[in-house]
Amino acid sequence: MARPAPSGPLLLATEEQRARAWWGAFFATLLTLLGEVAYFFIDWRVHPGNLTLPTLRALHVLESVGLLALLVVRRNTASPGLSAGVFTAVALPHLLIFAVAEVAMAASGHPWQPLTGHRLLMLGIGLLAPMELGLGVGLIGAFALEAVVLWYGLGLHTRLQMPWEPWITLVWGGTACGLLVFRLRMQRMEQRLLKARSEAESLEQVARLLLAMRDAANTPLQSLEVGVSLLQQRSPEHATLLASMERALARLRSLTLRMGVADPLLKWDSSQESIDSEEVLRSLEESLTRELERRRQQP
Repeated sequence: MARPAPSGPLLLATEEQRARAWWGAFFATLLTLLGEVAYFFIDWRVHPGNLTLPTLRALHVLESVGLLALLVVRRNTASPGLSAGVFTAVALPHLLIFAVAEVAMAASGHPWQPLTGHRLLMLGIGLLAPMELGLGVGLIGAFALEAVVLWYGLGLHTRLQMPWEPWITLVWGGTACGLLVFRLRMQRMEQRLLKARSEAESLEQVARLLLAMRDAANTPLQSLEVGVSLLQQRSPEHATLLASMERALARLRSLTLRMGVADPLLKWDSSQESIDSEEVLRSLEESLTRELERRRQQP
């Protein structure tokens, strides 16, 4: 009867990590591009005589476009390290842009909500950063530190009635660090689960192979046993040779019995009472051929 259907190909943990990192860097760069384009026109109107901010934002837009193009070109080959580098490269210019923007707003006399950009970017790092914990926390810490320096350096604590600042911004930074830790921990748990699942599927495949070989060997063994029995009756003068053949058959029977240890590893239902040996062996050959081809294509 038909054997249990094998599960589909399992995505390797490294591939999952690479894809997740790529999407994190891609979305962060795309959001940065859209945000800087919008703020380019906002700053142009709010600070008509100040070309510094629009120039900085235009340069950041150009950088974002270049990084997006790099990510698209390297979509199938980008390593997690490259994605982390792109994310860092697109995030760091905000340190200068935010500082210049806060200084300009403080000097303009317009009402504004200070440190908003710092809070949003720290939260974005916690949600999207495709990097290890140390670098992510370092980036969040850099923006939190700059927020505190700007708050007291510009004298905003004496000019604005906001007794919750800069403490609320630091709370946002702590929340971003917590999100980053939680997200990285979940990713590691997923990778361990993928590894455990891959090992379980490999064991099941080995079990299926052993049982297929056992079933395929049963009929030839029975034929050999009948043949040896007939030879013992008709040619007793070859007793030494027949005894050697009998020992070889006993050894083969012992090996086929030991293959039955794999039987509990397979789950059967009422419609699957045996394994189609030829189908299992053919499927294994096809899988090995695909794996060899994949390894040949790897750089």
